[in-house]
Amino acid sequence: MHLLDLTPISNNFIGHTRMSLRKLLKKRRKQKVVDQIERLNVFEEEIDGLDKDTRKIINLLNYTKRSTSAYDGGEFDVGYHSFNLKGKRLRGQRDPQQRFSNVPYDFTGKTVLDIGCNQGGMLFEIADRIKHGIGIDYDARMVNVANRIRSNQKATHLDFYVFDLQAERLDYISDLLIDDNVDICFLLSVCMWLKNWKDVIDFTYKSSDSLLFETNGSTEQQDEQVAYLQKCYSKVDLLSASSEDDPKQKKRKLLLCSK
Repeated sequence: MHLLDLTPISNNFIGHTRMSLRKLLKKRRKQKVVDQIERLNVFEEEIDGLDKDTRKIINLLNYTKRSTSAYDGGEFDVGYHSFNLKGKRLRGQRDPQQRFSNVPYDFTGKTVLDIGCNQGGMLFEIADRIKHGIGIDYDARMVNVANRIRSNQKATHLDFYVFDLQAERLDYISDLLIDDNVDICFLLSVCMWLKNWKDVIDFTYKSSDSLLFETNGSTEQQDEQVAYLQKCYSKVDLLSASSEDDPKQKKRKLLLCSK
């Protein structure tokens, strides 16, 4: 005869089980998105008003939905960023054009470092104005498609690299730059994912005069991020109190920081 073990289950065990279940459900949702993605035909020269090269890029943008990134944008046309390709607007989770609409910064002739660039949408949006842009992201899928769009648009003044902010020495980013510094850094909705986010902000302060920053995470996390920016930079201007370009996640703040 076996006795039923009535030993109380610890809260840690319950928490771990719930976490494992959430991960499993998230994995299944992502797999469902992957299963639903259909590759466009790339063997015909022109279909539905799209040339072959544009259809190839759309396939690659869809391929980023299988990414390990937190925001895969699976329910949108092409993942995280919206793009204009050959006159066609492809809808993503975030709209770079709208994100820039409240930014009082003249990008003409400037050098830009986008830390956590995802598919590169923010740099492509201002590619016709800037002198040079560098995008880094830990996700190789994102960097692959960014470089493919770079080739398609002949944007030879843009460069994209795979870089893990938590596993690599941050000063190696400086070696990716053509010049010693850049005019402005982007750090947009990144910090909540990084244990060393303060080190990354310190790096942006050392590397440029200005920082375009978007908070993310809980209210407490975002408040902590803003407080640290105010500690580092002499001027921190709130450009927007909410991220209106992303209807499902509006609670992030956009700030422009300068020394």
